[in-house]
Amino acid sequence: MSFLLSESLRSLVCSRRLYVLLAILLAGVIPASAASRRPAARRHPRYHALTRAFVNVALPGTGLLPDDEEELPTDGEKYELKLVRAYTGEVLNVVYRIGDTYIPDALDQLNQFLRDSHNEEVSEYDPRTFDVLHTMLAKLGRSNSAVDILSAYRTQETNDMLRESGTTNAALHSQHIEAKALDLRVPGVSAALLRDVALSLAAGGVGYYPASQFIHVDVGPVRQWTYSPHLRRSRRSRRG
Repeated sequence: MSFLLSESLRSLVCSRRLYVLLAILLAGVIPASAASRRPAARRHPRYHALTRAFVNVALPGTGLLPDDEEELPTDGEKYELKLVRAYTGEVLNVVYRIGDTYIPDALDQLNQFLRDSHNEEVSEYDPRTFDVLHTMLAKLGRSNSAVDILSAYRTQETNDMLRESGTTNAALHSQHIEAKALDLRVPGVSAALLRDVALSLAAGGVGYYPASQFIHVDVGPVRQWTYSPHLRRSRRSRRG
């Protein structure tokens, strides 16, 4: 009887040891297995695309206009833009700002380049528009890329004509009339990515036009919209 009892005790001890051993093994295997699955969940292609695209660059501070053009700075970061108007064949490559100082002659060139293409009227652009454009390119790591300008300054007359034509979603109080807006593309960069980087700046309005693959940016009130004529998704009250 005592022999049978000791055998039972030994079996019980062995079974408990086996249970403890299995518990230890499972405790080590399950977390490791779960941990090995977590990195895979992070490897979403869009996540990595955005990580590569968005360089840590901030909008520059408020720029100044010099009292005397002869007092332009010679040192400081140079802000350069390369703009193209494909339908006219015009190209402009200009340094418009050095450090905190805008270059008046460069701003004049930009104003002329971004004139109303329907009546050739020129306006004075809000230079913060150029800062937004320059910062977008820098965040994309494409500071040397050319920007295709589709629409820039519009007179009230031109804007009214576009509204009446029904071919665009030109707003009644468009920021284009205020010389604060640009419609643009960057070759090799999707409109969706341009939209995302523009939105990350929170510097004004951002419109996304997926059908035509371009975006609108301005330095008016912060807002956003998407215009899809086939699906009627335009948020007309917020457009630029």
